[in-house]
Amino acid sequence: MGIRLLEDKQIQISPFSSTSTYKNLKKSNIIAINFVDNVYLYALAALKEKDSPIGLTEFPLEFYEFKYLEKRAMDVPYIKTAWGILICEVSQEFEKAKQNGFGEVIIPVFKLNIIFHQKFHESYKFFNRAENLALEAIILATRLKIAKQRNDQKLFYKIHEGILDHKGNIERFGKNEDALKAIELLSNYVGSLMD
Repeated sequence: MGIRLLEDKQIQISPFSSTSTYKNLKKSNIIAINFVDNVYLYALAALKEKDSPIGLTEFPLEFYEFKYLEKRAMDVPYIKTAWGILICEVSQEFEKAKQNGFGEVIIPVFKLNIIFHQKFHESYKFFNRAENLALEAIILATRLKIAKQRNDQKLFYKIHEGILDHKGNIERFGKNEDALKAIELLSNYVGSLMD
């Protein structure tokens, strides 16, 4: 969703309008930004969807804890294994045009004020090669669904080949449990799109 730190100490994000992040922001104006170093959690977050072909409709509750915001009288979920969180409130919303592999798209943009932050512990973890490839494959999987919805077979197969290439390399490096779990979830998701 393209998280950016702005000069005026605001955060800017651009979630697609089909995502639960966008829908939650429109409903509550509040978001928790989690800093995590587990690639499997990225896969869970990226591949969940309302009509999930693999039954992943929500981020699993077992990974959440809640921060109660007194001034807003609400609980905000965050990932309990995060090494830090920012809880933000929408200060401005607008749209912008962006060029990508699918042509010009209009994306929503939210400027956010940080209303709470907490660092739980230091993060010294660097993603290794398998985890970086898993992240790239997850991103490609989200694009694969869009290519399918647009019935762009050429782009669909190009993206699919990239995913298979990343998957093969991850399995070859093969000792990173989180990357392998992410790829297993990803394989189920991609397999559901292959009809």
